[in-house]
Amino acid sequence: MRNISFLAVLLLLTLPLTTEAKRYWPSQTLTSWSLFLNNGVAYISSPQFPDHCSYSRGQINMSGTEFDKAQYAYALSAKAKGKNLRYVIDDTHTTCIITGLQEVN
Repeated sequence: MRNISFLAVLLLLTLPLTTEAKRYWPSQTLTSWSLFLNNGVAYISSPQFPDHCSYSRGQINMSGTEFDKAQYAYALSAKAKGKNLRYVIDDTHTTCIITGLQEVN
């Protein structure tokens, strides 16, 4: 019995856990989207977000890092210029965190 318990613990420690979310560029470009702030979080809302994203939106964290500020400024600039957006999100969470943006024509 003790050997089986030891073997089970050893297997759990050595097998890779594959529960991590994978980031990806969704195939559909955001052509109809809006940008808004709510309680210190920036949201991009669009009916073109994947079904797993709740409220058809993705969020840009506004934690004060230079990356977050730059990402928000990039989205603001794209909106002002009337550009479409491609974006990076993870594939498992319902609160879709945007971790990359790209303007497209």
